[in-house]
Amino acid sequence: MRRKYSAVLAVLLACMLLVSACSLNKNGKKGEIDASQPVISIGDESVSLAMYKALFDSYLPYMQYSGQDPYESESSLSSFRAWLVDILSDDLVTLYQAEKAGFELTQEQEAQLETETEAEIEELYNNFMKLAEQNFADDPSIPVSVYFDGIVNSESEYYTGTAMSWEDYKQHYRNESRHSAIVNAYRDAVCAEFVPEEEDIEDWYEEALARDKAYYSANPERYKPDQETFEQYFGQKDGVYPITFAPSGYSRVMQIVVTPSGELSKEYGEKTARMDELREEYADLAFEDAVNGSSKNEERITEILNEYRALKASTDAEYEAFVAEARAKIDEALAALHAGGEFKDVMLRYTEDERITGNDTSDGCAAFREKGELVSLEYKSADDYSEVFKEEFSKLVPGQYSNVFSDGDSFRIIYYASDVEAGEVPMADIYDDIKAVCTAAVQDAQWEELLAEWKKDPALTIDEELIRTVGKKDE
Repeated sequence: MRRKYSAVLAVLLACMLLVSACSLNKNGKKGEIDASQPVISIGDESVSLAMYKALFDSYLPYMQYSGQDPYESESSLSSFRAWLVDILSDDLVTLYQAEKAGFELTQEQEAQLETETEAEIEELYNNFMKLAEQNFADDPSIPVSVYFDGIVNSESEYYTGTAMSWEDYKQHYRNESRHSAIVNAYRDAVCAEFVPEEEDIEDWYEEALARDKAYYSANPERYKPDQETFEQYFGQKDGVYPITFAPSGYSRVMQIVVTPSGELSKEYGEKTARMDELREEYADLAFEDAVNGSSKNEERITEILNEYRALKASTDAEYEAFVAEARAKIDEALAALHAGGEFKDVMLRYTEDERITGNDTSDGCAAFREKGELVSLEYKSADDYSEVFKEEFSKLVPGQYSNVFSDGDSFRIIYYASDVEAGEVPMADIYDDIKAVCTAAVQDAQWEELLAEWKKDPALTIDEELIRTVGKKDE
């Protein structure tokens, strides 16, 4: 099992924010085992049985979904328990070592921690209150405040083994948030001194080049999704690396995308469905008359045409009203281009594509803004452009933009930005990215060695007997 290098405490903090009605009475049988007692401890730091069980519950569905069901066998369950102990111990000894070293967060880190924690506590409060208000709506005989206190008691007992008041639970959450921040910051500080040798960087490039050249020569359609995944997610997701070889037949395209807001009416859908039926009936009747050399169906055909024209006039009017604002916006963008505006500048002003503009959770893709996205008329890739899009692109030459065209539910203007140079990508062009990959590998390896040494400390204690009580089917 492979762990991701972010404090496992953060996983639990995230889970604590996802409060729902099923949160109540999570502990099942009570009184048999004190869930607040530690299962892992070192110095003044410890992990309670409740926290261990909460982590077990959080990871279990993920493991089952990925095909690694811990309940497959007793050995699988033991392995899963041990894996959880391992990652909890990693965080615990890191926190212990940080405290021994007198490590402190910087002022900037403190400010960020304060801002994020207070926002999360507010979200936690709102989630609790929403549940309390829902319970009050079901049974108004009990005050909302009593429901709220009960939910807090239940949640805190689930995650800590101790039923807490809201004030105590807020402080517990702050403590856990601080611990998580210290674990991550201390790892970053310690690992900052671990850097790869130049030879490591060169070796990585040569190995990747041989692999990429063989793969993308045989599977050129994979280049677009893989390269764009790199451009969007490098440094943000695991398993994303720079690509060292580009097959022929790729270009870069920028686009302004505007999509109508709102929805067409239910009646619009019913009318268009009826129009489809009329077209089908017309085709059958006209074919029958043509084959038989008769005008047997002429009267019905006339009725079909009259009904169809009326429906088309109605749906066209509604559709034009529906797209009017979007059409005006895309036409304004086109006018800005005609006036001499740089395509990139006009795109950033008008496009509604969040992969370009970003949103509340993402800044968008810098490479898409600066270079454009990948397109190929030779290959069809996963999540590719429509045939309409490719047809419009085929009419352009580098440096030229299209007229407005309709593509599905959107209006677009596209710009032929450049052609991708096929062949080997020079190491100098992606040196910083390769160095980042190699640095992460070196830091991961060195950090694992440090953790292994720290976990040899006899002060680290693990209650195996208590841990084996977690995950029993008869709980």
